[in-house]
Amino acid sequence: MHAHEFPTIGVITALPKEYAAVEILLENTKGILVPNKRTDRRYLLGEVPLPQGGKHVVVLALLPHMGTNMAGVWAVHMLEDFPSLQDIIMVGIAGGVPYPENPDEHVRLGDIVVSGDYGVIQYDFVKETIRERTPRPFPRPPSPSLLHSVKLLQAAEIKRERPWLPFIDQATSQLHIFRPPAETDVLVSSTDPKKIVPHPEDKKRYLDRPSVFIGRIAASNTLLKNPRLRDKLRNQFGVKAIEMESSGIADATWDNRAGYLAIRGICDYCDTHKSDAWQEYAAIVAASYLRALLASIPSKESDNAGDFNVYKGISSRQANTIDIEAAQRKLAQLPLDTIPEVAPLPPGSRILFSPTLILLVVRQTCKP
Repeated sequence: MHAHEFPTIGVITALPKEYAAVEILLENTKGILVPNKRTDRRYLLGEVPLPQGGKHVVVLALLPHMGTNMAGVWAVHMLEDFPSLQDIIMVGIAGGVPYPENPDEHVRLGDIVVSGDYGVIQYDFVKETIRERTPRPFPRPPSPSLLHSVKLLQAAEIKRERPWLPFIDQATSQLHIFRPPAETDVLVSSTDPKKIVPHPEDKKRYLDRPSVFIGRIAASNTLLKNPRLRDKLRNQFGVKAIEMESSGIADATWDNRAGYLAIRGICDYCDTHKSDAWQEYAAIVAASYLRALLASIPSKESDNAGDFNVYKGISSRQANTIDIEAAQRKLAQLPLDTIPEVAPLPPGSRILFSPTLILLVVRQTCKP
């Protein structure tokens, strides 16, 4: 593998339909087999070409089965197998959290939910007593750089730019999977499953097109079909989607000093009417947003950055030992009397250097 082929973005999916939706939107794909002592791991390597020139190299994985534990395990595998990765993105379907009393926050089938500033709520990490069961999730904020790019897409959407829509059309056409009829988007009461709750009128919503929400996502090893718990999570934590993997991704990346993001397409309302009818389309909208997001991020490797001015210097993470040692020798030759606020170095003192910080271990000079 050449240096320019090293992936910087990892994508994990839990279901074959999610994997297929992401794969169809990647270019120049090829399978990768990573040998290991006990079992080999299979990945797909693909590219996302950028409008301004260059590309992102992405590695895609499919989990053996669902769940936060398996997602965390494979996130660690991926980071170990591909040390060049900066971020891992969990992409797939989720249950939506409706809010019919508030049209601006009302999530519907076929919508897209992206993890926001707080990230993922692990709602099965709890304190339990005889009287109550209280979630105690740890905050796991998403990747700052990816979240910034999400918010730039949000700003573009205000200008009526929705770059994920062409990718939805592309994927639905190639996979022969289309948006289910609007009449199948049925919301029922949380207290009476026989009572249908009408969706609120939302003038900002485009007909037969997904709305994008940025907010908290709840995750656990629970396949939720309980609308009362769904509403409780909404009221307590402000979640907009509920799923079964992203908290594992969040913990694994946090522990390995990498970033993460979750992108979810909404396929049900976590109630007794839960079905598979919207799953394939929901997987497509999530994959399409992923493709649009990555295409909006300039590549550091590009020689032609279009409208972007790319800094070509050496970052602190790229500085190697030779650079540091050379700088240390050069710094040691400087006459200390050119620094009036610093006294002569005491015996045994050392000059430490890093690309961003110079620390002189000295005693403080006392002025009269």
